[in-house]
Amino acid sequence: MVGFGGMFALTLLVLVSTALLLLSINRTVNIESAERYDKSQAADELRSTFYRLDGEIGRLIAGSDPTNSPRRLIEIEQYRSDSLRQLSNAERLSVSEQGQSRLASIRTEYEAYLEAAAEAVDSLAQNRREEAASIWTLRTEESRESLLDHLDAFVDAQQNALQRARDENQQNFRTILIILAIAAPLLLAAAILLARWTIRGTTRRLKKVTNVMRSAEFNHAESLPRLQAEAQDEIGNIALSFNEMAESLEMHNRMTRQLNQQLEEHTWIQSSLAQTLTAYQGSGSLEELGRIVLEKIVPLTGSAYGVFYVRQGKDDFVRLASYADYASEEAPNSFRTGEGLVGRAAQSGETLLIEQLPEHYLQVASGLGYTIPRSLLVAPVRFENRVEAVIELAALDAYSPLQRRLIEHLADTLGITLDSVSGRMEVERLLRESQGLAEELQTQTEELQSQSEELQNQTEELLTQRETMRLANDHLEQINVQMEEKNLLLEQAQRDLIRSSEFQSQFMANMSHELRTPLNSILILSQIMAEDAESSNEQEREYAATIYRSGRDLLALIDDILDLAKAESGKMDIVVEPYNIRELPQAMSNLFRELANKKGVRFEAVTDPDVPELIWSDGRRLEQIVKNLLSNAVKFTASGSVRLHISTESAVEGEESDALKIEVSDTGIGIPEEKRDTIFEAFRQADSTTERHYGGTGLGLSICREFAKLLGGHIGLESRIGEGSIFTLYLPTDMRREDEADIEPLFVEWPSSSEAAAQTPILSSQAESGPTTFEPAHDPKLFAGRSMLIVDDDTRNVYALSTALENRGARIAVAENGREALALLRQDPSFDLVLMDIMMPVMNGYEAMREIRSAEPFKTLPIIALTARALKDERELCLAAGASDYLSKPVDIEKLFTLIQVWLSD
Repeated sequence: MVGFGGMFALTLLVLVSTALLLLSINRTVNIESAERYDKSQAADELRSTFYRLDGEIGRLIAGSDPTNSPRRLIEIEQYRSDSLRQLSNAERLSVSEQGQSRLASIRTEYEAYLEAAAEAVDSLAQNRREEAASIWTLRTEESRESLLDHLDAFVDAQQNALQRARDENQQNFRTILIILAIAAPLLLAAAILLARWTIRGTTRRLKKVTNVMRSAEFNHAESLPRLQAEAQDEIGNIALSFNEMAESLEMHNRMTRQLNQQLEEHTWIQSSLAQTLTAYQGSGSLEELGRIVLEKIVPLTGSAYGVFYVRQGKDDFVRLASYADYASEEAPNSFRTGEGLVGRAAQSGETLLIEQLPEHYLQVASGLGYTIPRSLLVAPVRFENRVEAVIELAALDAYSPLQRRLIEHLADTLGITLDSVSGRMEVERLLRESQGLAEELQTQTEELQSQSEELQNQTEELLTQRETMRLANDHLEQINVQMEEKNLLLEQAQRDLIRSSEFQSQFMANMSHELRTPLNSILILSQIMAEDAESSNEQEREYAATIYRSGRDLLALIDDILDLAKAESGKMDIVVEPYNIRELPQAMSNLFRELANKKGVRFEAVTDPDVPELIWSDGRRLEQIVKNLLSNAVKFTASGSVRLHISTESAVEGEESDALKIEVSDTGIGIPEEKRDTIFEAFRQADSTTERHYGGTGLGLSICREFAKLLGGHIGLESRIGEGSIFTLYLPTDMRREDEADIEPLFVEWPSSSEAAAQTPILSSQAESGPTTFEPAHDPKLFAGRSMLIVDDDTRNVYALSTALENRGARIAVAENGREALALLRQDPSFDLVLMDIMMPVMNGYEAMREIRSAEPFKTLPIIALTARALKDERELCLAAGASDYLSKPVDIEKLFTLIQVWLSD
């Protein structure tokens, strides 16, 4: 490059010198030519003007054409001015001393000429033509010749100077040609030598670059050779570019290697996660999920030990599965949040890594011996920012970052599966409960449908409810497929179940009303007919008594169905009070001894001496259980004996008092072992032949079982085919509740037409002044002339009640709804008593009683509420609405008379 630079500089110098010289010559020639030309031109113009001036003056003086004299004078003056101007211009153009001297001589001669010419013109103007001609001839001749000589000399001098300049330019041009002729071969030779030297150097450097490039391994190269830049030229730039390219390739290869490594690690993590996810995808329980996770993750991470903990409750994490766990009494099975490494990981939500474990911290056992792991890793499993499980792993070597990343990724994805399995288990539990409810509801529906065609509409409604529950079950099954909607579907299923239960309760209440309403008139009228000895004969009274007994049996069946439904739905309340258990054998003997004797069966009732006299329980429900058990025993025993045995059983650990043991044994047909669970189901007996032979609905034992649960006990069964059965009722002797411990029971005497009056204990919120006893006897005279208002929309009930009351002398008025009752009371406020039905059109009984009580004249008017509804707290609702007392339908006429007598007496 230096040679090329020198050669270029020399060539440039020669060219510049030549160009400058040529420019100088050209400029000199141009300047000289222009100056000489201008001066010559100025001298020629001055000469020409002088000739015209001289000619005009001569013609003026000669007088050849006097008429033109003024014009000639003007022209003479014009030529004079022009000549002076031209002389001044020539003086200005001439810069040399010689030129200035010549022009000064010319000006002197010219001024002398002009002076003589002026005198001649003045003389001519004075008409001295001869004098003018003399002056013009003598004085101007010399000046004219001298002036012309000086002008010619000036022009010749300019021509000579111009010729000399041209000669000098020719000489300079020849000099330049000589210089170029000498310099061109020298420059050519130097250029050839320089080019040869440059090509050799360039070839050598290019070969070095080529060799380095060929020696470089560009595939997976992270260390490439470099080129030394020997000069700042093109090859040096190539070397620098190659070095930059090599550095970029090295960086690219390093990044490629790192990316490949990261891709391999990511692929390994994803494939491992996929294997694990595929393995536990169908897990049906948390235990199975934990076991599968450990079986997959322990080998993948090179671990030798693993434990899977799951959150239980709010702050506890319980060991659910383990891998290669060596049983140790010191190792805890659960941790609380913040307790130990497991609790700490659950609290912080961060993975804990412990290295260099101390000896005896943990042992990994095999058939050949024990070893101590080196590293311990505790990873929390999160779901929605809450730690749901913890994985604890131990390895013989240190965990690599890749293994730790795999564990953390697994923990992130495992939370969703953990929640999914938990949700699926909860859904399955709810599904089982729903199916159980659906089966029970279906069983009840089938039995109720078989009782009476009058219940067909209600049964269809119940079937509709069952279809609703089936649809709810379908929704619950879809939750297993669409887990993202599980909460919404679970809530919907729960609402459906609650609504189904409410429908069931409402259905039972409506069924009770619809059945009790016609039964009310049947029982009242049949009782009136059976007791009317004056207007009916013995056979008619027997018919009426049979109708009454059948109605009471149907009422008992309805009560059994309602009691079973209430017990199964948890809506039956029990009344805990002191009950004399020693009176139970005598009461049962009075009921069943005569029936057993008619069948030729011996009846026996025994009470052990250690049985306490009083127990705290619901005596009414207890008697109902024993009645049902004894009724079945007598029914299914054709010969032999039926025995009631009451004893006590020592308290077991965890119980405060002894248990009451009531055994009902018989020598009847017995129960097959495979049917012992079936007979406790509603509407089920041992087999179909039993129902055809002995009759019955199959509700008795179901009611016994549910009532026993409500009383805190249970029923046991022992039986042999052909030898008989033993039903044993176990009850606590004291089941008082804290909120009822200080409540005294109120006993009311309810007389019955078929049996002696029995004390029926109730817990009454209206007992404000202590116990009140209603005497069963009633005075017919008390009814005579009394005005009573019956409010009922059922003409059958109105007819039955009005007939019974009119037979005792009462005056009866009737209203079909609450609004009519209010109108009658306003027309005639003298009514002594009101019998108020609850379920009526236009205005129901609740509304009517509130309206009546709101009027001042009727604040103390006795109102007895009559209802066939079987809803919970119906009595309290009636009393709260303003009723003075309450009776449920079908009404026992004797109880009604007694209750009316009490309120009329008051």
